[in-house]
Amino acid sequence: MRICDITLRASARASGNGYTADQRVETGRALDRLGVPLVGTGSPSSSAVARETLRRLASDLSADVVALCEPTTDDVEAALSADADVVEVAIPVSDSRLEAVLGCSRDEAFDRAEAALLRAHEGGVDAHLTLSDAFRAEVPAIAGAFGRFDCPVVLADSVGARTPPFVAGFLRTLADASADLTRAGVRFHDDLGCATANTIVAAETGIDRVDTSVASLGERAGVAATEEVVAATETAGGDAGIVEEETVPACEDVLRTLDESVDERKAVLGEAATTHEVRAGAEAVLDDPSAFEAFDPETVGGRRRLVFGESTGREGARRLLERAGQEPSEDAIESLLERLSEEGPIELDEALAFAADA
Repeated sequence: MRICDITLRASARASGNGYTADQRVETGRALDRLGVPLVGTGSPSSSAVARETLRRLASDLSADVVALCEPTTDDVEAALSADADVVEVAIPVSDSRLEAVLGCSRDEAFDRAEAALLRAHEGGVDAHLTLSDAFRAEVPAIAGAFGRFDCPVVLADSVGARTPPFVAGFLRTLADASADLTRAGVRFHDDLGCATANTIVAAETGIDRVDTSVASLGERAGVAATEEVVAATETAGGDAGIVEEETVPACEDVLRTLDESVDERKAVLGEAATTHEVRAGAEAVLDDPSAFEAFDPETVGGRRRLVFGESTGREGARRLLERAGQEPSEDAIESLLERLSEEGPIELDEALAFAADA
């Protein structure tokens, strides 16, 4: 499984976002430290900022930089001129999208894609084909694309309409129709909150590429979150193919660079997601945090927080006193509980300091 991080292009599509070239380049560098093999950018023909970003990243990153193009030779020429490593030609494939976007038949759309992909190959770069709204198209139409195009084919759930059971069944049926999933990719939007789950299910079928974005940044509800896909893959014993311990630091760098933030309860990146309150009945978290969490946050470069406050029970206070080298007398326990109630929530180091003074 190869991650293609599309934060650069997905975040720019979100309403009201207008990042500078410097912001985009710094974002690309953070993703490069994470070790993703592919970094997706927008179309270089869309703006001068997009062209400058692509050109600077192509000469700066170890990752291959992917330029998204319309099915025209002019768009491909712009990508080649900006030194893209990979040209990704996108066409709609569902009946409704074909009519709304291109106003042509599927065969005509494939003809346009073929000409654009040929120009990319002639330019000496790798070429990928993206089929928009693929998961609402008929299987024979998708299988036909695999038969016609000898290149990686990315299947996009463009409106986030599908759920894991459908995705698993669709890809199995596609494989039965002789589609080579080892050169398939997927991109799932998160409109139903299923993007990460859909991505993991798809990856289990043996596909080659998954598209993700830091903190799900993107239009509408965004796409599968890079950090969630990495953590879920590693937790299940898989290999996301990146520098695992750089996941949280790199994603936080991206958020700072783009002046974006996440809710404290956001999976993996949110502060509350890796915070445990030591309370009555859950004191064992002090001795074995793994019994209370899905994954060790340190494996992805995060930090576990143990906090104490008014909900900390007598057993929790006793354990704090013992750790601080104090006798857990009734008076000491009562004094510490009163202090924790007044000052909490506080983290372990400060709680231990209070215990030492109890």
